[in-house]
Amino acid sequence: MILAAAAATDIVEDRFTSGVWQGDANYDSDGQFSDCTMTAESKRGVLLGFVISKDFDWGIVIADETKTLEVGSRKAVLLIIDQENPIAAVAKVVDEHGILIPLENSDPMVEALRHGKLLRIVADGTEFTFELTDTRDAIAALAACVTDHQAPSASSSSGARTASRCP
Repeated sequence: MILAAAAATDIVEDRFTSGVWQGDANYDSDGQFSDCTMTAESKRGVLLGFVISKDFDWGIVIADETKTLEVGSRKAVLLIIDQENPIAAVAKVVDEHGILIPLENSDPMVEALRHGKLLRIVADGTEFTFELTDTRDAIAALAACVTDHQAPSASSSSGARTASRCP
């Protein structure tokens, strides 16, 4: 019984919470780890999410049930963190209500998101505004989720959450 309890503490969790953010590890149809995501909802009901793939590719996801988009199309977007200069990007419509914005896995971008207070995303003349509440710790937890789930022995991981691959 004690051995079973000790073994259970070594299992990597698929869900996590960090402040206002809810996170999940995700798997492909073959059951292989693919990415970790975390989401929070804005006051207007728009879902903001961050995703990090198993290869540490980053992205932002926005889902707005009031919008209908053409799946597979691309949209020019601007990301504005606090009062910094806008960052131009190209989003892909991945759902009739949502877009994925690939992000550069770079120190300036990640640091701006970690320490920023407000993220504005402009797409098709619509501006989405999100408070970056608890984002610093949440991004570290998201990167740790990926690190914990990578590995040939992810299910026997020590469970220690480190963000060694996170800039």
